[in-house]
Amino acid sequence: MIQARRLQEKDHSVLSKWFEQSEEWLKEEGLLAIEMSPARLKVWMSLYDRYNGEWLVWFNKDGLIGFSHHILHAPSNTKPWIGMVMIAPELRRLGYGIKVLEEILRQVARSGYPIVFAGCPFDRIGWIQFLGKSGFEQIGLDVLENGRKYLKMAKPIEE
Repeated sequence: MIQARRLQEKDHSVLSKWFEQSEEWLKEEGLLAIEMSPARLKVWMSLYDRYNGEWLVWFNKDGLIGFSHHILHAPSNTKPWIGMVMIAPELRRLGYGIKVLEEILRQVARSGYPIVFAGCPFDRIGWIQFLGKSGFEQIGLDVLENGRKYLKMAKPIEE
């Protein structure tokens, strides 16, 4: 069984270390591994403050599993969106990401929402496959002014 608690400042060093070990995340966020310190992470996370989302730390009896971020009222459509699910590097591809996502969906459902959305960079095939395995379906494609493409995905929430 997995559980969650709110992210605390003491967690920043672990999360920054995981970012250092994830070339995909670093590239996506425009960061370099040498830049990833707890202080730099705090600055990066502050960019998401305007969305009033929830940063969570996920763990089980054996320890830390991952981190996540989701928002209930996105500026784009006032609906819930998954912002991030990051699993410990040594625990990836073992099903923990799907478990974390399922728990987030339960929380969102308890808040009364029937659907949740996610955006995924068009060229992150592994991330798209993860969302697909979790029941998300493509509902559109957004192209930003800078030319970057994002798949818009959605999943109805079953209680």
